[in-house]
Amino acid sequence: MSTIETKRPAPRRERGMSLIEILVGVVIGLLGILVIFQVLAVSEDRKRTTVHGSDAQSAGAIGLYQLQREVQRAGYGFGTADTKVIGCLVKAWNGAAIDFRLYPVEIVQGAAGAPDRIRVLIGSSDKYVTDARSWSPSGANSKTMTGSRAGFDYGDLVVLTGNPTHALSLGTPELPCAMIQVTDRPAAAPFDVGHNLSYTLTPPDTLSPAATTTPRFNKDAAWPASAPFVPNPNNGFALNLGKQPRRHEFRVTLPGEANPNRLVATELLFDAGLGEIADSIVNLQAEYGIDRNNNQVIEANEWTVTPPDNTLIPTGADPKRACNDNPSRSWRCVLAIRVALLARSTHWDKSACSPNPQRTSGATGALLLTNFTMTNVDGTAPSGAEAACAEDPPSPNNWRRYRYSVYETVIPLRNMLWGTAP
Repeated sequence: MSTIETKRPAPRRERGMSLIEILVGVVIGLLGILVIFQVLAVSEDRKRTTVHGSDAQSAGAIGLYQLQREVQRAGYGFGTADTKVIGCLVKAWNGAAIDFRLYPVEIVQGAAGAPDRIRVLIGSSDKYVTDARSWSPSGANSKTMTGSRAGFDYGDLVVLTGNPTHALSLGTPELPCAMIQVTDRPAAAPFDVGHNLSYTLTPPDTLSPAATTTPRFNKDAAWPASAPFVPNPNNGFALNLGKQPRRHEFRVTLPGEANPNRLVATELLFDAGLGEIADSIVNLQAEYGIDRNNNQVIEANEWTVTPPDNTLIPTGADPKRACNDNPSRSWRCVLAIRVALLARSTHWDKSACSPNPQRTSGATGALLLTNFTMTNVDGTAPSGAEAACAEDPPSPNNWRRYRYSVYETVIPLRNMLWGTAP
């Protein structure tokens, strides 16, 4: 019997990866990681640009909404006052002189394109009183008013005006006014409406809960000075602003302040601090819309940064046609304001080179696109290679390395439009 032997194949020699193959794999892996990180960096940069741009847009929209809401209420409590009364210089006191103009809206122009400031005066009385009254300083400690006491309550702040006709006869260029706080309401006229020294309230004034107190807005026996009102302060007007009127100032904080590039509001009558409305706001520009031809429409050539000059309408002019006789004098002709907010993204984009943001302006006599005056992040003016985005390396201080949004609108002064007095 024969046996068949099967030969096993000889074992093959095992071979590992060579150094060259390992190095090639490492290079391919590094290239893949590099590509992944580049894609991630670009994606993250675009994400930041989108997110921060969205934040700036939201801030601009919120800031403009809040500003528009306040301006639309401007003039409440005195919007129906006589034409010659609007714009008078109000002598006021709150621990110090806080004199102000009886403007529904005041635009304080920034120097050389810097952000403007907008001041808004709003009454708060739920009893709408704008009435002709006789009043006078009645002695050392009070102001006496004749006529009905209807519509006046304890603690109300009232603007007393002089007699416009009498002021004209004296050659007074503008009308004097004074603000007092109501401290008494006797049953019969005449009554002492505002005491200058300590007084007792029955019932207690909600603004001064102590039974006997010193008026916050009535300084002393010599205030307000009677000189601007004599010899005939009678037959002026009493404009009730209520217990808690507002005189807000809206402005943009500047580089160098504690919190720059924010739209903030300050209460000027009651000494309230700053209230932040929106961040990422770098500029605010505003213009008056003055109806020069009395057609109740603000046309393209009727926008200006120059307010009425406050001088009284001359004798013989028709006060109902003040906007025809001399619109540069009467605040009755200011029907709206144009506002533009400039919002800036907080994300520095070294690849960006933004063009100069523009707003609509009528300061030249026609509505045209006008450049904002731009500054770098630190407030300095751009110079040299910065203006062309040619600085090397790209600088986070260069304003062109950020993206911008412009928010603008026309805000009608509703309480002035609805006013029925000439």
